[in-house]
Amino acid sequence: MKKPTFKRLGLELIQHLMAMGIMIAIAGILFHSFLTVESLHGVKTYQIDPFYTEPVFEDSEVYQDIFRTAVSDVMRLAAIKSQLETDGEFDPGKEVDVTAFAEKRGLGNDCAITAVYELEDLIKWGRNGVEYNNRVMSMSDFLNYFGQVVSAENFALDENGQLYFRGFYTGRAEVVDWDAEMPEMRAEEEVAAIEEALGEYTTEQLEDMAFSYIMAEYPDEISVSREDDGSLNVYFPLLVCRYETVDGERQLISYADNWVDYMKLQANLTEAIETLTAEYQQYQACNALYQEGNTNLMYMVRMTVDEVTRTYTNVSQLMEEPDSEVTEYFSEYRRYLIYYPDSLEFTGNTVLSEDEIHQYIQEYAYAYPETTHIWIGVDNTYAVSGDAFYNAHSAFDRIVPNIGVITAAIIVQALVWLSLWVYLTATAGVGMDETGNRVKYLNGIDHVWTELWVILGILVWYAALWGRDQLLEIADSVFADYARLSGGFMLYEYGCFGAYGICVSVFFSLIWYSLARRLRCGNFWRDSLLCRLLTCCRNFVKFIFRHKNSAVSTLIPYNLFLFANFAAVILVYMLQEHKMLAAGVIFLAVILDVAIGMLLFRDNGEQIEIVEGINRIRDGEVDFKLDVSSLHGANKEMADAVNNIGEGIRKAVKTSMKDEQMKTDLITNVSHDIKTPLTSIINYVDLLKRLKIEEEPAKSYINILESKSQRLKQLTDDLVEASKISSGSIVLNKERLDLTELLHQSIGEFSEKLEDKQLEIVFSGGEQSANIYADSRRMWRVIENLFHNICKYAMKGTRVYLDLTVENGRVCTAIKNISESRMNISPEELTERFIRGDESRSEEGSGLGLSIAKSLVQLQGGEFTIYLDGDLFKVVIEFPEYAGNLQET
Repeated sequence: MKKPTFKRLGLELIQHLMAMGIMIAIAGILFHSFLTVESLHGVKTYQIDPFYTEPVFEDSEVYQDIFRTAVSDVMRLAAIKSQLETDGEFDPGKEVDVTAFAEKRGLGNDCAITAVYELEDLIKWGRNGVEYNNRVMSMSDFLNYFGQVVSAENFALDENGQLYFRGFYTGRAEVVDWDAEMPEMRAEEEVAAIEEALGEYTTEQLEDMAFSYIMAEYPDEISVSREDDGSLNVYFPLLVCRYETVDGERQLISYADNWVDYMKLQANLTEAIETLTAEYQQYQACNALYQEGNTNLMYMVRMTVDEVTRTYTNVSQLMEEPDSEVTEYFSEYRRYLIYYPDSLEFTGNTVLSEDEIHQYIQEYAYAYPETTHIWIGVDNTYAVSGDAFYNAHSAFDRIVPNIGVITAAIIVQALVWLSLWVYLTATAGVGMDETGNRVKYLNGIDHVWTELWVILGILVWYAALWGRDQLLEIADSVFADYARLSGGFMLYEYGCFGAYGICVSVFFSLIWYSLARRLRCGNFWRDSLLCRLLTCCRNFVKFIFRHKNSAVSTLIPYNLFLFANFAAVILVYMLQEHKMLAAGVIFLAVILDVAIGMLLFRDNGEQIEIVEGINRIRDGEVDFKLDVSSLHGANKEMADAVNNIGEGIRKAVKTSMKDEQMKTDLITNVSHDIKTPLTSIINYVDLLKRLKIEEEPAKSYINILESKSQRLKQLTDDLVEASKISSGSIVLNKERLDLTELLHQSIGEFSEKLEDKQLEIVFSGGEQSANIYADSRRMWRVIENLFHNICKYAMKGTRVYLDLTVENGRVCTAIKNISESRMNISPEELTERFIRGDESRSEEGSGLGLSIAKSLVQLQGGEFTIYLDGDLFKVVIEFPEYAGNLQET
């Protein structure tokens, strides 16, 4: 049968390459749909959906999102510039009032004091990091650090006349919302009442009131621990001041006269440091990003405060131009917006609305007065390369216009894959025989259990889902790190998609086509594990019905035995509280198991005796009888059957021997009966030949009579010889025999016949002695039969090779000649009785020569083998080398 292996392999290879191409095309769409944009908030990545985007870049969601981000950046940048710049340049010496800075940002805490630092010092402070020293003081030292806390100015009476700590009094103002009147304006009666109340409390109690007030203000910054002696220690952070204020003061605590003011001032300073440092980093990154000549986004923000106008723009030519000229300039851009918050004028053709711009201004209200004017536009020629708009426009033009071509390529490859799948499915398991007819076939893997194949398919399905998730993670990694990966070819990423396509296609095809071959050949069910289990169950049931007696005698006792043990386990479990009863149940179960074990042991021993008896009968002891009196049950019946079989074999052997003897006697008697008239015929033919009759056809008749009578005599002798050999009645007189001498004698004996047929003997090894232990008369018959065979059937004018070797204690004789006729028979058939190599010959030969020769060699302990190779006929006779008196013994 001819399987279309290479054709199918080629088509499947094309199919898998199509799957790889589909996945690589999909990867191309995914990977080239990403775009990274730098902004104040870091690098941002966008994904262009080529199937659901507008055909014009300026109308796409990506453009709108980038524009919205750019506007947000510009508004943020202008706000930062207003904090960091003076006259359009960064001013490191600009003075920053930390409390006013926090209040302006809406982060104030009603701090009554402040400190002023240079902008450069605050930024450097933030870069180096804000550090704190954890101070430890006793509660009394902590409360009285700035002066005596127990003072009538710091306490008041509530409505019920109860004393409470209401805040620290300073010469400047009060930290908390006191009554409108100042302490010195209090009524003398109130002051006297407070002083009287102070006298009712101990100093520790009054300090506890003050400390509770501080802890209520700053519960997270201050902590307390009680020491072994019962005293209280206060833990609190003090800011490490790296730089001096503009007043030359290095310690911040010198600006405060109580802990509440200090904590608020420290919080304001920390907020100013962190905010200005972050804004400076954004200023550095974004100022260059939106600098003139670095971006296609044009902007101008103009603010007027106290008749002082500040302008922030990346269009230097418009710095001194009036608002009308600026408006006219930006109106020429394809996408622009203009916003005057003071007059509520908003014009533009972008996605941003007036509310969104107003929200940006409100977010940075500390920097934008109402007199702010904003102009923003985008150069749609994208003359500046490398910015967000240019890169997005390039990516958009690279993927969106070509999406149709890529999609068509995917569809074409998918159609090719599906066409090949349909064709390969339709031709799976179909081959051609020698006559060109279609035949069905299965591969080796198609004989794996169908259930295993289905399980493999499920595993492949889950592996494909897992692989899909991995590809999505790869796509996400490209999305997250597109700025780095887009610089290279992304060979690994494309390779993963292509390998996924090939693997899924290969495993799917392997499983699918195997199932198709199974269905076509009808072994989908036959090669399933379930089918085999059901078949086994069916056969087992049939076996039980065929052997009902065994089922009754084996299965029922076995099940009763299992049930008894199971019942014993249940009883022992139920009788856990009655240990004696449980022990009794266990004892009975053990006795039952021991009894069953002894019965099984006895049954197995009886079966072993039966097997031994069968082996003895097999080895020839046909008179052997098993003792059935010691056996039981089925074993006893089996032993009776074995005894009957032995008796039957003995009778059959006796009958066979009798028949063989009758056959031998028949052949012998017939041969003797034929010999008497045959001898007379031969003698009369000889007398006729002596008369020298020359007349024809009498002379030819005499020659025919002579030939046929001699052939009949040879046939009679062969029959008698074969009969003796088969009956074993032949007697061997084995002695030391020189096989070399016997072969030389045979060559001389047949030299005349060999010359008549022009056959040349080539004797190799005839100079060495080759002694064997055999019957010389029988060996002569063997060699004679072989030479007769050569003279009859060897091709005229050829050589006959005779090789004699003595190696490793073996004497080997090989005779080779070329047959005159075609050898259309096997070597084994040539040694059968009445078989000749050329079945068309009927004039000479009995077909017994080789059979007699082989039998005689084997009877004497030798080996007789025939080899045929075309017209080459080869006989090999092998005997053990003569070993002296030891072998004779």
